[in-house]
Amino acid sequence: MATFKSRKKTSRTHRSRGYLGGHHGDFQKLNIRVNSPRIMMFQFLKGAGGLLKVGFILALLGLIAWGSYRGAQHLFLGNEKYALQEIELKTNGAITHTRVVEVAEIDLGASVFAIDIEDIKMRLHELPEVVSCDVERRLPGQIRITLTERVPVAWIESRALRLPGRAAHGILADGEGITFPCVGGIWQSAQPLPVIVIDEAQEDSFTHGAKMKQPDVMRALHLLKSFGEGDIRAQWQPERITLLNSYSMEATCQDGSRAIFGMYDHRRQLSDFVSIHEHTVNTGRQVRHINLIPKINIPVKFSDEQTSMVSPQSGAF
Repeated sequence: MATFKSRKKTSRTHRSRGYLGGHHGDFQKLNIRVNSPRIMMFQFLKGAGGLLKVGFILALLGLIAWGSYRGAQHLFLGNEKYALQEIELKTNGAITHTRVVEVAEIDLGASVFAIDIEDIKMRLHELPEVVSCDVERRLPGQIRITLTERVPVAWIESRALRLPGRAAHGILADGEGITFPCVGGIWQSAQPLPVIVIDEAQEDSFTHGAKMKQPDVMRALHLLKSFGEGDIRAQWQPERITLLNSYSMEATCQDGSRAIFGMYDHRRQLSDFVSIHEHTVNTGRQVRHINLIPKINIPVKFSDEQTSMVSPQSGAF
């Protein structure tokens, strides 16, 4: 019978297994920091070299920008071809070239590229008499300015506010009730306009460039508009409208006659006004004073001091 001898275990086998087992274990890492002066110097030089490269690139970009700026100055700003040669002004009002230059502070010796178009537009639009403003740069040397000015329809007179009415330093109102001062060449064209007289008014009633805070004056402007829209002879057009109270106003016509109107119902009152005046022309008489507020039996005073009661709507004169 065969016998088996057991093998003797050796340490070699354990070492081999131990080695194989270590193959799947964790490795330990060893960090070593070297503080050698030479190595630190190399690291410093390496960082300084990077900074020098960045500085060089920035300096190069700066030189390119400076060269472009100087080139643009030479090509546009310093080129006599683009010097300001003309300011073309288009307006429906009385603002002059001189006032535009003063208000907008335009440098007449500058290049058209050095002139701030938006600044000119802002300065001119701030004028209370200006509704809209457009400014264009047109090469080689022109600035075109197009203005829309307010069209005045009446002067404003108030003793309480020391507003003189028809005067070179007075204030005007357009059809929308927006007031503005009489400046520059406006006086020449606005001089014949009618005057609206109001005795009492608040200090803030009239602010230049804004709609007035006076309803009664607005009704007087409505009456003026109605006169302008009607077929009314020139001698019967109002030269002055005086606000009498909260419900009536008196119009003084070009021929010296006077007529009292209410705050409303202007169409009917003007129809009676024209009918009565036309009738007096046909009869050779002249109206001195008339009260148009009543719808019938309108009191009319003639230049011969006679007073009659008429009803134009019924044809009774």
